[in-house]
Amino acid sequence: MREFRTHTNEPQIAMGLLAAIAVNAIGGAVIYGTGGLGAAWVAPMLGFSSGGIVAGSTAAAAQAYYGNVAAGSIVSQLTAIAMASPTP
Repeated sequence: MREFRTHTNEPQIAMGLLAAIAVNAIGGAVIYGTGGLGAAWVAPMLGFSSGGIVAGSTAAAAQAYYGNVAAGSIVSQLTAIAMASPTP
């Protein structure tokens, strides 16, 4: 009997889910918990930069998991904050 699998890339999906949870939990705490005061420091740690989302970062894994990111979401807010802040 043939075995059917729903996903052939299950480890990548699990890592994307964990990245999405991390970005939303940390980013949400910074944006909503502090009024966004620390977001310019936290966003680069998650993989957001003045040029957009850094390839291979936690933010990139979260965006890959979501696919299309909705306007006003935590990911889009962190992207906007990182792109507006100066890069040293």
